[in-house]
Amino acid sequence: MMQPNLGSSGADTAAQDNDVRAVRDTLLQLRKRWAMGGDRDRSVDLGALLGLVIVRRVAHLTGCDPKAALPEALRYIASGLEPADRLIVDAELNLSMLADQLPAPIADELYGPELGQRRDSLALHWVVLHEQLGVPVAQVPRNNRALRGRREEEAFTALARGLTLESVVAADRIPRATTRPSAVVIGDAAWDRICTVDVLPQAGDSLYGEFSEHPGGKGLNRAVALARLGVDARLFAAVGDDDKAGLIVEYLQARGVDTSLVRARRGATPTAAVTVAKDGGNYSVAGKDDRIRFDARDIADIPITRALVHADAVLLTFEQNVEVLTAVADAIADREIRPWLFVSATPPPKRFPARLPDYLRTVDYLIASVGELAALRPDTETADIAAQLVKHGVGSVVVLHGLSCAMYSDENPGVEPVWATIQTDRPDAPGTSSAFASAFIARLMTQPRAVDPDQRRRIGRANLEWAAAAIPARAAKEKSIPDSMPTREAINATLDAS
Repeated sequence: MMQPNLGSSGADTAAQDNDVRAVRDTLLQLRKRWAMGGDRDRSVDLGALLGLVIVRRVAHLTGCDPKAALPEALRYIASGLEPADRLIVDAELNLSMLADQLPAPIADELYGPELGQRRDSLALHWVVLHEQLGVPVAQVPRNNRALRGRREEEAFTALARGLTLESVVAADRIPRATTRPSAVVIGDAAWDRICTVDVLPQAGDSLYGEFSEHPGGKGLNRAVALARLGVDARLFAAVGDDDKAGLIVEYLQARGVDTSLVRARRGATPTAAVTVAKDGGNYSVAGKDDRIRFDARDIADIPITRALVHADAVLLTFEQNVEVLTAVADAIADREIRPWLFVSATPPPKRFPARLPDYLRTVDYLIASVGELAALRPDTETADIAAQLVKHGVGSVVVLHGLSCAMYSDENPGVEPVWATIQTDRPDAPGTSSAFASAFIARLMTQPRAVDPDQRRRIGRANLEWAAAAIPARAAKEKSIPDSMPTREAINATLDAS
């Protein structure tokens, strides 16, 4: 069973240096064999390489397992190295990056089965290889001994650093990869225990129900929903080191969600007990080990920061604490071209500060139910809460209200919000907010960013209507919440029918 990546817990320089050294040492062992050009010696433990975010990212984009994706990931990082370093790691790892551009005799030597032969060819054809790259010739080695030791160590250290810290892949540079809008979802992945009953029980009731268990969690539900809508969804979540964690990772991969950012912590994977009535009414009780949590240091990890700033959209849930929300906002706020930042205000906070947090100024869309929004400002009307948030800097506030939804985007209280109706007989069913929020985000990511108020309202209404259609478009009989999320075809068919 495949286990999630045991990533570092923060931006600790010493830990990152240790990771780089571990990756470099594995690469140096690997080059002694035929490396990527033939059968790899099974005595080389590839664990330090296969758990890397960049390797798992390439595996996701190409539909391969990490071991099959490793050569492509190595080529991808090596292609960004200095020319001399690139030539050394290319030849010694037998990556064959120039195989199609060189005369056959040179290629056969440069990518032969023996490391010594590859070194000899590299030194002999140093000038020709630089010319092939179209770059000035670096200091010409007298023989293969001149490449050994410090020179090779520097090249492999540079490769190891790129492999360790990179998490973003330009899909158009990877064979077989497809380019889609990308979103990073930061939220919980959990194990749901679902009990389906005719009606919700009262205190002291004893009744029969049907039981099932599935992966769940508000972050996971939204990531699966986005993937079903054609988005390249990456889930940044923490799981435990138990069997449930492996099942969750396998589930996500089978549904097209990138798990390269899923991190394992020592402890039990979060669980939730959900009771659902036939009319959709429900309640849930969630349990989470304090060790299975993120903090601001996790966001400061270079691979995580790079994944965030290079995404088309970032979606946060209130499952994270204020420090994490602030760290994400800070990471992307000053970018000239930054991702959309969405916040699902779920679950509603127990306490919300009287002074609105500064991170809200970076939020493009805050999405909440009426109840969740009310938790931010008790005893305050929905429209007034939305007006406060927009005045504070939130771009738009999108509110689910039973059989309707609204979007508030103007500080002027005299301007009516944009409204859309929801055609469903189960407005409170589990997963409703996940389906709605994910559809709204997926739709918005395909639209240009509107700056004109009239255009914004027009596009906003169309987006709201499409997201509203996602709720009745769900597979109602599916007990697994994420598996009930709709496809684009189902949403379009529902919208056409209504």
